[in-house]
Amino acid sequence: MHDPVNILIVDDNPQNLVVLETLLNDPDYRLTKAQSAQDALMVLFDTDFALIVLDVQMPETSGFELAQIIKSRKKTKDVPIIFLTAHYAEDEHVLSGYSAGAVDYLTKPINPAILRSKVAVFAELYRKSQALNEANRDLNTRNDELEIANKELEAFSYTVSHDLRAPLRHISAFVELLRKQAETTLDDESRRFLGIIQRSAREMGQLIDSLLAFSRMGRTEPKLASVDMNEIIQRALDDLKPELEGRDIEWNLGQLPKVEADQALMGQVWTNLLSNAVKYTRPRHPARIEIGCDTVPRPGEFVFFVRDNGVGFDMKYVDKLFGVFQRLHREQEFEGIGIGLASVRRIISRHGGQTWADAKLDSGATLFFTLKKPATVRT
Repeated sequence: MHDPVNILIVDDNPQNLVVLETLLNDPDYRLTKAQSAQDALMVLFDTDFALIVLDVQMPETSGFELAQIIKSRKKTKDVPIIFLTAHYAEDEHVLSGYSAGAVDYLTKPINPAILRSKVAVFAELYRKSQALNEANRDLNTRNDELEIANKELEAFSYTVSHDLRAPLRHISAFVELLRKQAETTLDDESRRFLGIIQRSAREMGQLIDSLLAFSRMGRTEPKLASVDMNEIIQRALDDLKPELEGRDIEWNLGQLPKVEADQALMGQVWTNLLSNAVKYTRPRHPARIEIGCDTVPRPGEFVFFVRDNGVGFDMKYVDKLFGVFQRLHREQEFEGIGIGLASVRRIISRHGGQTWADAKLDSGATLFFTLKKPATVRT
């Protein structure tokens, strides 16, 4: 059950108004009658109408002139108008009507079935547009609420991370003091306990640093510029040299296009992705890592990927892959704090792109991300 929609019928002849009112007598419609342009404009000021049924021939102000006034007003410019004419409209007459803003014509005497059919169509269109507008308003409200919640969460994370730094420093400092003062009296088991405390404090510090970096990432607008992905990857590989020592890795580096992106953030993306591939191919001899870009599947976007022959993962856990502090392997097998791929997703999202993965347990993985093509190369 829905509320009736408002329909305005305008005719200078009272008998014609009675006929229209009788033909459109339906609980789905709330009819308002007007006998002149002035009367019509008065009610249009106060009420939202789904449709106006308007007689062309009226004294003082014609239907054409009234339609032009209606279409010139912001509040009423989108209200559809059906013209009524007492004679069969000629081409010039019809063009004048459509130029004035009519969406349809009906000739008198009016065919009841045709009138009801046309009014029902416009009434349904109005209901759907109102429902869509309401949905958009709800969506905008929810987006605003989500944005506020995200900002509050980022501020909370930032504050908590800073507040945790001081007690961690105290733990590390006092453990070191205790070690120095009681070095000669501590047994091996006690020294092991102190080592565990220090290592745990150090790991917590790394977690806090990563959380702070992740929080800052959400507040920083990307500084877009032309970025050569090939240069970014070479710098990332240079940064990863300590992790590559003693490794047997076969690299397949494709030629990558330039993109519009934040150079520093894109450096983090490639460093995290390549570090991830290097880590999870550690059991392979040789390890194979491929870097490439597919320009075919998505018009207007580049699809970049990093493919490896590492340990892979079970795709039923893929939803966790890009989550903060989520890990798909035990820490005893592969080190890490589970924030690298979450950072990749956030950076790519800030650039308007998407991230996803494809893998098979013990058979490698491929991580993908998209970026918009620069306007000069879009097809």
